[in-house]
Amino acid sequence: MNPRLKICFVCNEYPPMPANGIGVFVQTLAEQLAGLGADVWVVGYGKKDPKRFTQNGVQVHWIYLPHPLHKTVRIQGYPVSIARLIKRFYLSLSVNQLVRQENINLVESHDFSGPLAFRPPCPLVVRLHGSVLVYRHGEGRPDDMSPLDRHFEIKQVRMANYLVGVSHHIDQETRQVMKLDQPCEVIYNGVDSDYFRPVPPATTHKQILFVGNLMWRKGVLDLLHAMPEIYERHPDAELIIAGGAGGQHSQQLTAELETLPSLVRQRVKLIGNVSRSRLPELYNNAAVFVFPSRVEAFGLTCAEAMACGRPVVATSLASGPELVEDGISGLLADPRDPAELASKVCAVLEDKELARRLGTGARQRVLDNFNLHDLGNKNLAFYRSIIP
Repeated sequence: MNPRLKICFVCNEYPPMPANGIGVFVQTLAEQLAGLGADVWVVGYGKKDPKRFTQNGVQVHWIYLPHPLHKTVRIQGYPVSIARLIKRFYLSLSVNQLVRQENINLVESHDFSGPLAFRPPCPLVVRLHGSVLVYRHGEGRPDDMSPLDRHFEIKQVRMANYLVGVSHHIDQETRQVMKLDQPCEVIYNGVDSDYFRPVPPATTHKQILFVGNLMWRKGVLDLLHAMPEIYERHPDAELIIAGGAGGQHSQQLTAELETLPSLVRQRVKLIGNVSRSRLPELYNNAAVFVFPSRVEAFGLTCAEAMACGRPVVATSLASGPELVEDGISGLLADPRDPAELASKVCAVLEDKELARRLGTGARQRVLDNFNLHDLGNKNLAFYRSIIP
């Protein structure tokens, strides 16, 4: 009989703290592992009270620093927050203390922002969700990160005993940018195929759907560039954009919308951030889901739409070809080519049999490769294989 595994996740956005993709992923995996009999802890920054609590079988330890230093120092010309430095070291010390107290078998952290300052006294797994450095490289942006931020991201990955990538794409990109030679296991993210499932749509309108953060790398501006051609062929189609934007991303989106002809602009609806409870209906009402990212580690919203049996037009770049088999579980298009993107979207809108076949293939693709029910067992088997 296998002994109970003791696993500690490092996560500074674990719900009920405000959570982005990594926080939601860690919560999902942690609760699955606890349900499979593992002892699971999560350590990260949190609120003052309570500092320790159990949530769905997971023991959550929140670190709270009541009086962080708000001063900054300059390193190689870049301002560096002293509080951020202190928090990283305090987080690492807290993790190490927990590992020794509870005889934890392994710690899992992540590449984004490099949260740990030093390695814990047990095997360290770092999951590659996409670091700032790697994303900037993929976007073709200049490497203008502060030296300290770059240092911690690279150090986090290089000090790992084992790496896990959420796609082969992010494994290869990280390996190239950070000049790595460690082996990397690829375990795809999972989708709850019971929650995200096909249901009869509440509308028969030609809705084109995008769900995601409204930033340049997600391809939402590329989709807007394709809209005039789509509108020319389908003036009754409408584009629904769900997601949040802030700062320069919001300004870019507004500026691009203003360049569209008035009649096209009227067919674009921005509905803002959407709660998880609304997503299944939103996906199922879409005639086609578009995933036009230029840089993407995995693409969870695309997989969710596929689980709902929706035909998708996905990016031919980054992780797109790992999610979608072109012509079988969706169509691939280069988002940098508005004409190609528009052509693929129109092909789905104009051919009901194609849309039906792609939707069926999309659902099966998720069941076979990205099923959440397999996620816990796949990760548990990997963890057991690396524990001494």
